[in-house]
Amino acid sequence: KEILNAEVKACKNSDLAELLPYGIGVHHAGLGRSDRTLVEDLFSDGHLQILVSTATLAWGVNLPAHTVVIKGTEVYNPTLARWDELSQLDVMQMLGRAGRPQFDEFGVGIIITSYNELQFYLSLFNQQLPIESQFVKQLADSLNAEIVS
Repeated sequence: KEILNAEVKACKNSDLAELLPYGIGVHHAGLGRSDRTLVEDLFSDGHLQILVSTATLAWGVNLPAHTVVIKGTEVYNPTLARWDELSQLDVMQMLGRAGRPQFDEFGVGIIITSYNELQFYLSLFNQQLPIESQFVKQLADSLNAEIVS
């Protein structure tokens, strides 16, 4: 608690500064680099009990946790200008943060999704799903590149 209270002084984001004394941190692109690093360090050292983050953190930063909650399984796809479901690999990557063997005996993963997608996520963990190639979507570009070279 003393460490968190001391780190509040170094925090530039006022919303984050309010949360830190309670053992709660947030991590998103709107935070300055120094605040993101502060949150990452406090969480990895065990001073923060809860870390709320955008999917980017779950994809790219190595911060193991005991419990991972995925609140919502849709992400905006600007290329298609619509919401899409997270891919199987993205979900596995995020849930893979829970219960790392060197830190925990087990981990807990919680997915909050729509009822329509429930069966998909249950089958993701209970049966092997087929691997589907995405190459055919780029086939014309690949063939053109081979012809040009």
